[in-house]
Amino acid sequence: MQAKNVLIAANGTWPNQAIWKPLVDCSDIIIACDGAVVQLLQNDIIPNFIVGDLDSIPQQMFGSQIEQLGITVIPMPNQDSNDLAKALQYCKHLDATNIDVIGVEGGRLDHQIGAYFSLCEQGSNAILHLDNWTARLVPSEGLAFNSIEKGKNISLFAIGTVNGVKLSGVKWPLNNQRLLPGTNGLHNESNGQQIQISHLGGHLLLLLER
Repeated sequence: MQAKNVLIAANGTWPNQAIWKPLVDCSDIIIACDGAVVQLLQNDIIPNFIVGDLDSIPQQMFGSQIEQLGITVIPMPNQDSNDLAKALQYCKHLDATNIDVIGVEGGRLDHQIGAYFSLCEQGSNAILHLDNWTARLVPSEGLAFNSIEKGKNISLFAIGTVNGVKLSGVKWPLNNQRLLPGTNGLHNESNGQQIQISHLGGHLLLLLER
């Protein structure tokens, strides 16, 4: 099965409809992380797959309802990773080129933090869509953004050591900087020009204000 745009719904709070509705409309495949299938169906969205350990799905939904809707269930009972990491792993079987994720806010703090580490665990290019921010890993070949409004906040967080970080188009640029876990990449601002980010390897998390 070939897919270009995959939307993953995690079992947390969705951003507002103006954010998630276009993502649903342009998706080729929708994956529900375990109990997120409930919220999807409440919004009249039928996912193609349910992935996870299946411990958050109401028992009455198993069998006839899920089967009648044509949803494929992919059980992954392994407790060494969370359901989002499992969904990101499954995306590798779908040849996904673009992966968007909703439902990572709200709920337990450890689950929220785990969403960011899921990107590192799977080496994923997925974008986490929050109400006021987006979050993603910066690939070593870099990213460029042309339409960031002047004054918008941008933060970089090294998860582990990240060498050779370059950042331009911001109030405080970086040139071949070595970033360690900490706050030295926190709270930069767009200067209204093209933002370019690259590094020489490691996990570099980018947060962009909407």
